[in-house]
Amino acid sequence: MPIKESQKLGRNLGFFPIFAIGTGTMIGAGIFVLPGIAISNAGPAAVLSFILGGLISMATAVSMAELATGMPRAGGTYYFISRAMGAFFGAIIGLGAWLALVFKGSFALIGLAEYMRSLIPIPILITAITAGLLLLFINYCGAESSGKLQNGIVLGLFGILVTFIIWGSFNVEPQNFRPLLPYGTQSIFITTGIIFVSYLGITQLAALSEEVENPEKNLPRAFIASVGAVTVLYAGVMIVINGVLPLEKIVSSTTPLVDVGLLLAGNIGSLALIFAGFFATVSTANAALLSSARFPFAMSRDNLIPTWFTGIHSKFKTPYRAILVTGGVMIILVLFFDVENLARLGSAFNILIFILVNLSVIILRNTKHDWYKPSFKDPLYPFTQFFGTAASLMLIPQVGLLPAFFAIGVILLGSFWYVTYGTERVEPEYTFLDKLESQKIPHAPDEKEKKILVPVSNPEHEEDLLHLAHCLGDVITALNIIKVPPQISPHAAQENYYKAREKAHNLLREKFDSYTSEHQDRNYNYVVPFDHSVPHAIMEEAKAEQADLIIMGWQKTKRLQNPIGGVANKVLNQANTHVAVLKGHFPENPDKITVPYGGGNNALYALYLAKRLALACSAEIELTRVINPETPKENREKYIEELNNLVEQTTECKININIIERFSITDNLIKAANNTDLMIIGDS
Repeated sequence: MPIKESQKLGRNLGFFPIFAIGTGTMIGAGIFVLPGIAISNAGPAAVLSFILGGLISMATAVSMAELATGMPRAGGTYYFISRAMGAFFGAIIGLGAWLALVFKGSFALIGLAEYMRSLIPIPILITAITAGLLLLFINYCGAESSGKLQNGIVLGLFGILVTFIIWGSFNVEPQNFRPLLPYGTQSIFITTGIIFVSYLGITQLAALSEEVENPEKNLPRAFIASVGAVTVLYAGVMIVINGVLPLEKIVSSTTPLVDVGLLLAGNIGSLALIFAGFFATVSTANAALLSSARFPFAMSRDNLIPTWFTGIHSKFKTPYRAILVTGGVMIILVLFFDVENLARLGSAFNILIFILVNLSVIILRNTKHDWYKPSFKDPLYPFTQFFGTAASLMLIPQVGLLPAFFAIGVILLGSFWYVTYGTERVEPEYTFLDKLESQKIPHAPDEKEKKILVPVSNPEHEEDLLHLAHCLGDVITALNIIKVPPQISPHAAQENYYKAREKAHNLLREKFDSYTSEHQDRNYNYVVPFDHSVPHAIMEEAKAEQADLIIMGWQKTKRLQNPIGGVANKVLNQANTHVAVLKGHFPENPDKITVPYGGGNNALYALYLAKRLALACSAEIELTRVINPETPKENREKYIEELNNLVEQTTECKININIIERFSITDNLIKAANNTDLMIIGDS
C-alpha cells in the first residue's frame, strides 16, 4: 500500500525573534538619516512628527495583528488586502508594497554612504552602489549571515541609542526648544509625511506571520511592542538632538547624531554613532533585499505575475530573480533621487499600504466570511481602524507632488497590469482562503504503540536508520526536512519543491518506499517539513507526533564543532524526547548487544532499548561495567548487586554481566565495542 507524503511548514519564530525583526527593520536608516531633514522642516516640533507617525503605525499594527492571525501567509499586507478587496487591489498593493521596500532600500544605501563619508571622503554614489552590489551578492548566494543580520544588529543599536538618550538627556538645553513651532503647525504633518518611511518595517513583520509559533499571542504582542519601543526611541533621540545642538547646526548637518556624539563623548562618541548608523543602514538595505521575494511569491501563486519572478537558484536555493530585480532597481534609484525624495516616495507607498490594511479589517469584519476567524481581534474595533485610516489619508497631501504622482502612477500601472495580464489568469475563487493549511491536531497516543521519529538526509544510511526504528517501534515516521533559506518563506519553498524536486529528495523517498514495501508489519509515515531551522523542525514534529524516540544519523565532524554534529547536538540539548544517534551501519541481525552501565536514567533507558532490540533480533545482551581497581570493596559489591538485580528483573531475553576492573573506562569500552555487533551507550 503506497504511503502518502505529508508536508508541513515550520513555525519557529517566538516573541523575541519577531520583536527583534520588527524593531530591527524600523531602527534603521530612518532615525540615523532623517533627524536633520525632519528638524529642517519642523524645528523642535519634529519630535511630534515621529510620535504622530508612531500612533498611526500603532493603530495599523493592531489591524495587522488581527489580519495576520486570521490569514497567516507569506506576502503579508499583499495577502491581507487582496483577500479583503479582491485581485484588482491585490495587483496594486503588491506592486506598491514592493516599491515601498525598494525605495526604502535605496534610501538606506544613500544613508549608509553618508555615514561612511564621515570616516572616509568617498563620493556618496560610489559607496552606495558598491554597498548595493555587495548586499545583492550576499542575498543572491543565500549566505546564512544575511538572514541573521537583523537580529545581530538590533541589540547593539538598542544599546547605543538608549545610552545616547540617557547621556544626552543630562546635556539638554531648554532654550534650544524655543520656539517649538518655528515653521507653524502644518510643518508637523508635512514632516510626518517625510519620516513615515521609518515605520515601514512593520509591514515586513506581517510577511512572516506564517512562520510564528502561538501567533494569537506572539503576533499582537510583537507588533505593539515593536512599534511602541521604536516610537519611544525615536522621540528620545529627537529630544536629545534638539536639546543639545542649536537649530542652525542641525539644519546644516547630514549626520546630527554624530555631531551630538562628538559633543558628549568626543571622538569615541562620534565613532560609536558612525558605526551604529553604518550598521543600521546596512541592516535596512539588507532587509529590503531579504524580504524582496515575499511579494512576488505571494502574487505568483495567485497568477498575478509570471512564475519567472519566483525562480529558485539550483545551487543556492535563493529566489535569485526576485533578488536581482529588486537589487538592480534599488541601485538605479540611487542615481536619480536624493535621500529626502527617496524618503518621501517610500512614505507615500507606506501610507497607501496602511490605509488599505485598516480598511481590510473593516471590510472583513462586516462581510463575515466563514474563513476569516482571527485568533486575535482588536478590542477597540472600529475606532482603531478609523483613526489609522483618517490619519493616513491626512498625510497624503503632505508628502509632496512627486510622491503623490508616483503613487497615482502605481495605481494606474497596477490597474493596467491586472486588466491586461491578470484578469484571464487569476484564480476563480481568489477572494477565498482556499489555500490555508489545515492544522493537524495531535490525537491521544495508543499506550501500546511506540512511536519513532527518523530524520533522513543521507540515502546511504537511511535504510540503517529505518531498520533500527523498525526493531524498536510500532509507528515509524520518516522526516525529510527541506531547509528554507532566510530569503524566502516556507510556503514559497514548498511550492518550489513541487516544481523542481531534487534528485536527492527523490532518492530518499525511493529508499523509504523500497524499505517499507518489504517490511509491512509496521505503520509508516513520510513527512516533509519546510523550515528555516532543521533542529526546530525535528523537535516540532516530535512534539506533534508525540514520539517516544528520535533516531538520528551520526554526522560528519567539523573543526570546533561537537563530534556528533551541529543538528544532532542541538536536538540532544533541547528536545524533550529521547534521542538515539546511530554511528556506522546497523547490523541486519545482531547477535550480541553490549550496554555499558554506570547507573543513571540514561543508562537504564539504553538497557531498555537493548531489550527491545534483543527481542526483535533474538540477540543476547552483555551488561558491562568498568570498575576502577582502587574502588573500595563495599562499593564494588554494591555495583555488582545492582547489575544482578537488573538481570533478575529481565525474563524476556538473556543478559550476561561483564565486570572489567581497569583505570580507563574509555579504552576498555572501545575494546569491548570491537567484540560486539552493537553497543548502546546512555549519555551521562
